[in-house]
Amino acid sequence: MLSEKQKLTSDYDPWEAYMDITEHGKLTLSNIEFTTTNLCNMRCEHCAVGYTLKAKDDAGLPLELLLRRLDEIPHLRSLSITGGEPILSSKSVEQYVVPLLKYASDRSVRTQINSNLTLDIERYAPIIPYLDVLHISHNWGTEEDFIEGGFARMERKPTIEQRKQLFHRMIQNSRILAENGVMVSAETMLNKRTLPHLEHIHQQVVHEMKCQRHEIHPMYPSDFASALETLSLAEIRSSIHHLLDIRDRDTWMLFGTLPFYACMSNEEDLELLRRLASEKKVTVRNDPDGRSRLNINIFTGDVIVTDFGDTPPLGNIQNDRLVDVFDEWLQTKLASSLNCHCPEVRCLGPNVLVKNSYYKNLTFQNRKSLI
Repeated sequence: MLSEKQKLTSDYDPWEAYMDITEHGKLTLSNIEFTTTNLCNMRCEHCAVGYTLKAKDDAGLPLELLLRRLDEIPHLRSLSITGGEPILSSKSVEQYVVPLLKYASDRSVRTQINSNLTLDIERYAPIIPYLDVLHISHNWGTEEDFIEGGFARMERKPTIEQRKQLFHRMIQNSRILAENGVMVSAETMLNKRTLPHLEHIHQQVVHEMKCQRHEIHPMYPSDFASALETLSLAEIRSSIHHLLDIRDRDTWMLFGTLPFYACMSNEEDLELLRRLASEKKVTVRNDPDGRSRLNINIFTGDVIVTDFGDTPPLGNIQNDRLVDVFDEWLQTKLASSLNCHCPEVRCLGPNVLVKNSYYKNLTFQNRKSLI
């Protein structure tokens, strides 16, 4: 089934929000993300949804309602499933995860699931026929980083030996799935923990885990992870140059939510953007949150612009069509303050986290590209 679709490459990324400008001439609802569980076997220090995690899931809304709302989206291009750990509950996988992925696959909508990949490899078998991307966070420069940071927010932690086993299972699972034709994409956040280990992490992602893509995102404080310290703009810039120097040239490297824009007068920013644009198999993704994507909580029906809670719900699928919610969102003061379009560099401006972290008082819409 996967072979019948166009291959995902650095030239074709269905999660890129700019595709809506190209295909429809405007921001369009083309991407849906479902939160299908609040369960997780880890409690990572960087987790943006940590406050929502529970020991037991509530009853979900009827699957028929979820599918009906998807039917109402004419330009649906990609669908993601997140949590918690979406694979942890076999019941949830059977009743929600597989049916949603199958619906999307049957409709030729590209699919992604966000997992920590620490469960037994057999647990992933039901989703593989319908999956385009298996997305994993990998922020561990050392085994000790995983042992500490991966369970930092957990009161009753597994033993150190058990946590070690999970770390090695994650690496092994990634390799097995990749070698069996699954596109595994590892995301690494730029923060104080990863900064000293970026080269090692990249080499591990490419050579040990066999990931076809390495995603790089600066980390911004949000919700559960709001106390984490962000890097300075200079540190982010330097770390990206370092990654570009040491990266495997045959592996797709995707950068997202970068705080650098072609309309800025800082020559160091412009130099970095020029370099990113000239590198082979390197892309800079416009963040889909709020531009082409909405997140749906299958338990409450709440619709938000991200899978974390820094903005209040925009509507509820029990009463609202998703296309209507999206159109109403685009008219809000917050959306209007963020969304702009620069065709010269195919840029859609900052998301709310970037703007609040670095450019609170800056208006982007009246600026022009300097590249």
